[in-house]
Amino acid sequence: MQTLKRSIRTVASSSETVLITGESGTGKELIARAVHDLSARHGEPFMAVNCGALTESLLESELFGHVRGSFTGATGNKKGLFESAGAGTIFLDEFAEMSLAMQAKLLRVLQERKVRPVGLTNTREIEIDARILVATNHDLKGDISEGKFRSDLYYRVNVLELHAPLLRDRPQDILPLAQRFIRNHNKKNSRQVSEHFDSEALQRFESYAWPGNVRELENITKRVALSKADNGIITASDLHQVRELSEAYATLVHNATDQHPVSTVGCHSTQGACRCQRELEIYRRRLDEVGGNLTQAARKLRMHRNTLRKRLITLKQNCLP
Repeated sequence: MQTLKRSIRTVASSSETVLITGESGTGKELIARAVHDLSARHGEPFMAVNCGALTESLLESELFGHVRGSFTGATGNKKGLFESAGAGTIFLDEFAEMSLAMQAKLLRVLQERKVRPVGLTNTREIEIDARILVATNHDLKGDISEGKFRSDLYYRVNVLELHAPLLRDRPQDILPLAQRFIRNHNKKNSRQVSEHFDSEALQRFESYAWPGNVRELENITKRVALSKADNGIITASDLHQVRELSEAYATLVHNATDQHPVSTVGCHSTQGACRCQRELEIYRRRLDEVGGNLTQAARKLRMHRNTLRKRLITLKQNCLP
């Protein structure tokens, strides 16, 4: 993320087109806004449109504008986003969802820096000055090979590229992000939900794969905060209601113990100590299966390597001999 932050600052100083890639929920629009805010255009408009949410005809009108009578309901002239953005920034989210015909029109805009509103019959075109940022969660090279995306448009937009990393590849960011979402929730709803997680709750948060990335983390954190009383720390029991976390944890334990039932010998002191011993034994057996390779063991456990390493340190410190 620090590398990404430095790259954003470098890219912001340019006026070239930027391609932002990454899975859904990784914060591609936040990256686009950061590029705009750090650029010389920061005092101008930032306009965003989700290209996958509009039909081809609506998207064309939204981007390029239209003239009166160009289609049913066009009762007057309308400026498109390219024109309305002025000297600002226009952000085309999920732009790979465009049809091939719309891709051709976007390519022409990028090349000529001019737009023609829908229904305009004369040769007059409108010059644009806006910087264009585009984002996608597609594998564009794969789409090109399948004939779903124009190669000439790919090379036109891929002047500068920023990639939004997956949340599961940076588990150290999960806790501070969750705490920030709780603070936002408290401020918005006049609450005092604790930002603290006990070790087991944090372990469940950090071991989950987060397929929806930061957006999913925010939604789940809000769910927990909504049902949590003020002040008390967040515990594993508070997460039972979250189906995604509960199912993922159950799958993790089931997969780890499927062929190796875990002994409970020595788990006679407290329930917490017993769970601690069982969890540590699960991890040790997976490590034994792969010759002590932490990365391979983490993959079998569906965890990030750093999460497994930190969890092993914690368990070894806290478990009974």
